[in-house]
Amino acid sequence: MRRRAHGLCATGCEHRGCSVKRTASPGRQSRTGRPSAATVKGGDRKRCTAQPRLALLALVCVLAAGGTPAPNSPLRQLRFSPNGRYILAQDSSEIAVLTAQPLAVVFRIPAGEASDAQFTPDSLQIVFVNSGTRTDPEPVLHVRSWPRVEHWTIADQTHAESPEMRGSACRAQELSPDGGTLACTDAQGTLRILDTASGETVFQESQFVRLIPLYSHLPDGAVDLPSGNFLGDLGQSSIDFSPDGRFLIARPSGGHGKPLAWDLNQKSTVDLKGKVREIAGGSCVFLAPHRLLVPAPLYQASHGVVTAKLTAFPSSETLAKLKLPAGHLFRAADPAFVLIRPFGRGAWWNPNATRVAAADVRTGQVIISDTPALDVLGRYYVAEPSAGMVGLYERGKGLRATLAVHER
Repeated sequence: MRRRAHGLCATGCEHRGCSVKRTASPGRQSRTGRPSAATVKGGDRKRCTAQPRLALLALVCVLAAGGTPAPNSPLRQLRFSPNGRYILAQDSSEIAVLTAQPLAVVFRIPAGEASDAQFTPDSLQIVFVNSGTRTDPEPVLHVRSWPRVEHWTIADQTHAESPEMRGSACRAQELSPDGGTLACTDAQGTLRILDTASGETVFQESQFVRLIPLYSHLPDGAVDLPSGNFLGDLGQSSIDFSPDGRFLIARPSGGHGKPLAWDLNQKSTVDLKGKVREIAGGSCVFLAPHRLLVPAPLYQASHGVVTAKLTAFPSSETLAKLKLPAGHLFRAADPAFVLIRPFGRGAWWNPNATRVAAADVRTGQVIISDTPALDVLGRYYVAEPSAGMVGLYERGKGLRATLAVHER
């Protein structure tokens, strides 16, 4: 079977290994632009299918030997700072902080047990949750241990740690953009919102995630009484903060339950209205303060495309309707774009899918990468043209600079 060459393209290019497309309405074909020199070619790369234990064992061996990550270690994510001056490149063991122009490494942060790192809104710090793993005896699960939040100041390359966030270990968690608030769900389905400076819980919702009961079926097809069995994962939820850190919205993706929104300034819940109340079975992401993108559920996708509504938050007023590639949504640095990961028809059901796309919510055009590391800000986007390599691109003009992250 022929494999596609790894690469990605800027607006207006067409190549067998990558393309820019306009999201089509159901029944309408996608369009590609004219050829351009913006294509980046590279050799085929192996998909990373190692199990977490093997990855952890490999990392322990590297650290014990006093070495550095492998030079071709694939990147987990790339992110622009809000002011566009910096880029963070994160893999399984460290975070490299880069200047965008010129593309160069400023310093490195050891982060073998870190969550996805992010820049603070003022672009002065990088924050992330650092936590190991431990075993919960009831039930026996390998879960995150007590998390700590790390704040790294870019100017002097120093860092400070928060107190341990005590309580039941987090199964799913998300950190606010300024690193001051941590939201998480535990193995019992409880949602907690914690102040990271004190470690205190400021809000708690028991049974935020509830298992789905299964029912017995009679021979004639009728539904009988509950069977006593349940389906779901109490620890699974989806949590997103607005870019300014004002709001968070959480939904119980592991089972039954209602979405919940929290106002960090007022320290109170937010009354959800309209379609926003129905996102428990779908997905949503803040593109900007007071701007929430709510797509239709994935099962309603037609030809790999879903309808989405850009809504004002918290009023739920519909601002625009648009078509998007079906998939899980993530915020890009540029509020005019949204990241879809994984990307491709049916890719959301494939645990090994790695492609990602950045979709322009104004035009429907998408930038496609074969690896998960991709971000967009203004005229530029950053991606991984080959394993462990950072590429800076200008939309419409192509590759501007490359840097091997692990070169010393």
